[in-house]
Amino acid sequence: MRRITVLAAACAAIAVGAAVPAAAGESIDSYYFEGNAQDCEDLEFLANAALVGLPSPGETLIDVDPGADAANDIVSGDVYGDDDQFLDVEQLDDSYVITAIVVKGGPAYTLYVVGETESPWTGLHSPPLDGDAKYPGISHWFVCGYQDETPSPTPTPSESPSESPSESPSETPSESPSESPSESPSESPSQTPSESPSESPSASPTDSPTPSPTDDDDGELPDTGGAPGVLLALAGGLLLAGLLVLRHRLVKL
Repeated sequence: MRRITVLAAACAAIAVGAAVPAAAGESIDSYYFEGNAQDCEDLEFLANAALVGLPSPGETLIDVDPGADAANDIVSGDVYGDDDQFLDVEQLDDSYVITAIVVKGGPAYTLYVVGETESPWTGLHSPPLDGDAKYPGISHWFVCGYQDETPSPTPTPSESPSESPSESPSETPSESPSESPSESPSESPSQTPSESPSESPSASPTDSPTPSPTDDDDGELPDTGGAPGVLLALAGGLLLAGLLVLRHRLVKL
């Protein structure tokens, strides 16, 4: 029975709150609710937040009770006015997403759905008293949100170009040209010319021309134009003729 009463009161509060503009510099959707929301995990607050389209407001980033100036690493809030009825909230850590700001004063509270509006959010207040433009002093305020875990695209471009170009060009050119030219030209020309010309020319002229003059001097005599056999036969014939003549003379005596 109490739940039905709360929902009915919430619907009535939404109808009133939707027609009330936010007091901040940039337009923020604001809704008035009766009751006393404690923090972002409060069941009554979560039910009202879901009714206005904020089913997951996140965690309590700062909770100030009684209402006063306060700050942490994520947000800061300044309370001001004659009756401390106004609040300015500024986001300090951009890694968080602010979803809602709740300002309590008197018997009701104002739920500001931040959405995509930018910090700072100024002139925030609790619901006016009795439909009047007079706002009660702030007795309690808190901020809801969550840390954005989406990876930032910045590290990818900054790391990739700095590592790749510096390693690749410095190693490849320094090793390859220094080894190849120094070994190949020094061995090949020094061995080939020194062995080949020294053996080949000295052997060829020494062996070939020497035997030719030596054989002509020690071998056959030069041809003078006469045959020795003919001379010997002629000499024998004359000797024989002389013996015959000598015999003939001896016989006559």
